[in-house]
Amino acid sequence: MSSSTNDKKMVRLRSSDGEEFEVAEKAISAASGMIKGMLEDNEEDCVVVANNVITLPNVAGPILSRVLQYVNRHYDQDDALYYLYVPTADDPLKRFDDQFVHVDQDTLFDLIAAANYLHIQGLLDLTCRTVADQMLGKTTEELRRHFHIVNDYTPDEEEEVRTETSWCWQ
Repeated sequence: MSSSTNDKKMVRLRSSDGEEFEVAEKAISAASGMIKGMLEDNEEDCVVVANNVITLPNVAGPILSRVLQYVNRHYDQDDALYYLYVPTADDPLKRFDDQFVHVDQDTLFDLIAAANYLHIQGLLDLTCRTVADQMLGKTTEELRRHFHIVNDYTPDEEEEVRTETSWCWQ
């Protein structure tokens, strides 16, 4: 399944649109619970990986490329404790994370979907926290505008919801 480049086992990933990427097996296995499981199953002679490539039908190439940037930055091959690392406010990794999620809404939501699909908890936490931060302090109308949500309630339905959930409007 894996090729070896400079004593590093590599894994090939194919996106939904056919782009292929190579990533260190150690890094992607540490980051992605799904891919780790696939690789472990493959070692037990299960046919999970075809032609030495793991196909990811739910992740497009541009998003997979960004996910792998995150994986490569967060899962250093030479650090045995890389999975325990938590960046501090002045850390270069924290600055990377801040820049990484500074993207348009569609990309951010695609990253959330990819992180969830691939079981990359750190990336899922980072992207969801970004959305939560965008929601802080906004009114219902501001949230609708920010996330392009159409209000399809009639005024009567909206009043009914407000009455039923009056505790959250206080």
